[in-house]
Amino acid sequence: MAQDDIHKFRAFIKTVSLWNRSLAGVRQFPLNELNLSHLKDDDILSGFPEIPENTVLGKRAEYYYEYCIQQSLNYELIASNIQINEAKITKGELDYIIRETVTGKILHVELVYKFYCYNPEVSEKSSHLNEDQTTELSKYVGPNKRDNFVFKFDRLVNHQLPLLYTTATLDTISSLHIDIQAIEQRVCFLAHIYIPREMWQHDFKYINKRCIAGYYLNYEAFAKATTNNRYYLPEKHQWIGNCHALQTSYNYEDTLQIVKKSIARGFAPMVWMQLESGDFESFFIIA
Repeated sequence: MAQDDIHKFRAFIKTVSLWNRSLAGVRQFPLNELNLSHLKDDDILSGFPEIPENTVLGKRAEYYYEYCIQQSLNYELIASNIQINEAKITKGELDYIIRETVTGKILHVELVYKFYCYNPEVSEKSSHLNEDQTTELSKYVGPNKRDNFVFKFDRLVNHQLPLLYTTATLDTISSLHIDIQAIEQRVCFLAHIYIPREMWQHDFKYINKRCIAGYYLNYEAFAKATTNNRYYLPEKHQWIGNCHALQTSYNYEDTLQIVKKSIARGFAPMVWMQLESGDFESFFIIA
């Protein structure tokens, strides 16, 4: 396992849940519920699975999370990535079934790992959030504008969590000898939030404010923001890590051209900007 992988894993386990406790009845299972206090870098080197270099961001998060459960001092993994089929049709997948070692309590946990930008102009409807919650939470959209929090949340409530109680699931996990009715359900919904710079002091009511990782601006604004700083353009699988110097850096003019081409292809790039002080800022540039 390379040092870069350790860096990304360490960043992953510090990621916080998008909301605290419960949202519309959906309870969080934050990463810090798993006791990983004993893990040192040497332990990670000896026990971490090999992850192919081109592994996509979401799949990489699954590798990390399963490793966290396996290494946890207070939970054990019963099963993961359980595919549910009915009449040869895939109905869905259960992410993780885990057991608390002291109490024996069994949890079904769905993992979600997202990057969202808060767009004040967006408004969507939700089947499960109240009007005030929906007003704020529907504004969290993916950097490429192909994802929205309320769509994901409603799918969790309408499909992914109820999947546990279907006949097909009972048939699939019967060999585990688990009473499905005794299983408690949680989500580990991890997120990094990027907001407009002018909203830095805004009171976001329904999210864990520790999720706010940076800001975003549109291409036109970035095109006017000439600096002498150094810029790094992490690939998507590197977003999982904290800002740091990469092997290749760019000046402002080169960054502007690369960003322009990326946006033309429909992809909003993440940028790590290193200031003259050595500090970093993380932001997205959107269309």
